[in-house]
Amino acid sequence: MKETKAKKSTYLRNFIIAVALSAAILAAGALWVLLGWRSALDITLTDLAGDPAALRGFTMRGQSYFDTAHTYWDLHDGYLDTSFALDPDESDDRYRYSAWGASHSTFYAVTPETRDEVNAAAKRVQVYNDNWQMQSTASHFRVMAEISMGSDLLRVALRDVVLDAPISVSANAEVSTYLNSFSVSYDYTADFSDEVEDTNTDYRYIAGQIFSLGDGQGLAWRYTVADRKAGLYKATPISYDDIAALPADGKVGDRDVLCATTEFGTLEPFYCPENARQVVCGLPMDDGLTLCVYLDPLNKACADLVNAAGEQVDHVDLGIEGDNGDFSVTALPRTTDRDAVLKVDYGSTLVALRVQDGKFILNKSLSIEGNIDLNSVDLYMRNAEDAVLNTAGDALLIATPEYTTVGDANAENSYNIYQTGTLLLVYPLDGSAPRYRGRLDNGADRDWGGQLNKYYLSWSARHYMNYELYEKDRERQL
Repeated sequence: MKETKAKKSTYLRNFIIAVALSAAILAAGALWVLLGWRSALDITLTDLAGDPAALRGFTMRGQSYFDTAHTYWDLHDGYLDTSFALDPDESDDRYRYSAWGASHSTFYAVTPETRDEVNAAAKRVQVYNDNWQMQSTASHFRVMAEISMGSDLLRVALRDVVLDAPISVSANAEVSTYLNSFSVSYDYTADFSDEVEDTNTDYRYIAGQIFSLGDGQGLAWRYTVADRKAGLYKATPISYDDIAALPADGKVGDRDVLCATTEFGTLEPFYCPENARQVVCGLPMDDGLTLCVYLDPLNKACADLVNAAGEQVDHVDLGIEGDNGDFSVTALPRTTDRDAVLKVDYGSTLVALRVQDGKFILNKSLSIEGNIDLNSVDLYMRNAEDAVLNTAGDALLIATPEYTTVGDANAENSYNIYQTGTLLLVYPLDGSAPRYRGRLDNGADRDWGGQLNKYYLSWSARHYMNYELYEKDRERQL
């Protein structure tokens, strides 16, 4: 009996030991996997040249993502903090790390005054086996703009044009199930736009990103088109459901339609500088002010501060000249609304602005042109995706993506496939030599990351990094 009990005790002890060992092995394996993933995805800072103390006074934030795994990083005063999320909440990440733009399209619709005549002359024509059109001709057109802002839409008229001779117009004869009933194709529009369009104004009338303006959204309207002046506008689009509920106000054949010339949503002028040839950027600033960047008639770049009533309270000449073509400016991500760093896209130029007590207290431009190589300042500035001012206001921390090239260098089969990190440069605003060079490494070439990226044709093997927007610059996107 004692022998039987001893055997049972031994079996039980061995079983417990085996279970404990298995649990320990599983825990160690899980820890190994977790540490492997963290090593492959964590952000590290490597000093390349200069004094790391030059990073003091700067704050820059962003994330690196690899498929559904995200690493958040915060570089402040030379210290780098990171956190890791395998599958973050989409609502938290969806718009925090990307500048929000407005997509827009232009079309050429028959004017309301002539549509009955055009419709009366139209013929029903079979185009394909299952597609019929109403075809006619017209010479009076209204140029319309549709602006998509998130999940809402805005439609406004740009200008009217009368042609010397009629051109062909057409509309869908039936409502297709895959199109919305208010689609432009359901009303008479020009089949070929060459005779109607003005390429200088019809496609580039919006500049920069959508920005917060009071309790709504702002748009920078680039050119003066017809009676709408170049300037900053408050935009109020409406939902697709509200558009679908609008009453029909025209006919195509015998079918009631919503006319392509029908406007919806509102676009109200907020600030239109009297001497603006092009308005290229708007941005909310400290103390409820708004920044407006524009070219004057002499192609000099200017910036105005505007109060909530749409009145100019300060003005500076940015010391940059444009040309007779488009002048493009992008507001880079920032960590405070007292600062704005603007990238002038036609060259390697960055403009740093700081606002205090309703006035500009800093206005500096950096423009460096040189040979583009791996160590040139020009490379950092030309490809910069972020740049922030330090607390002292005497230098910029410039961030430029670094990619791994697959295939033979400088050959036709070479291309950038994934981002390995971000190059950092601390550059004084007085134009003196850079104080620091560094690199944020996202792990793409480290440990597991290096193994994963051997399979470069796989989408999941691609790493990306981007930069967190200041809350005021993203609050209207959520």
